[in-house]
Amino acid sequence: MEINGTIYRILPQQEVVFGDGTRKVKGAFVIMREGDYPKPVYFEMFGEERLSMLNGITLGMPVRVSFYAESREGKDGKFYTTLRCTNLLALAPSQPKEPETPQPETDELIIPVSPDDEVPF
Repeated sequence: MEINGTIYRILPQQEVVFGDGTRKVKGAFVIMREGDYPKPVYFEMFGEERLSMLNGITLGMPVRVSFYAESREGKDGKFYTTLRCTNLLALAPSQPKEPETPQPETDELIIPVSPDDEVPF
């Protein structure tokens, strides 16, 4: 899945120890989703290779995030969902639209006439 938005927050990296004893570095960031009703969306990423995608990314930068959703059941029987970032691509800032040239308003009907047309009078 993909979503576009603007970098809202980049969280500090953390070292995580998994149940099997393996250690990985975890990073996270939040984007503000585009659209009529912008909402923040939180993403996680694991490993140095994926975390290197954050290099050069700054607050307010437009990005496209590729991700997958992962859910797990907690000990309390509730389900928890995490969005895992697989790719982070910086986008070019959107250019403001140039104002359209207004068309002159007229009440007259303009019909193009060629020199070969006969005039009925």
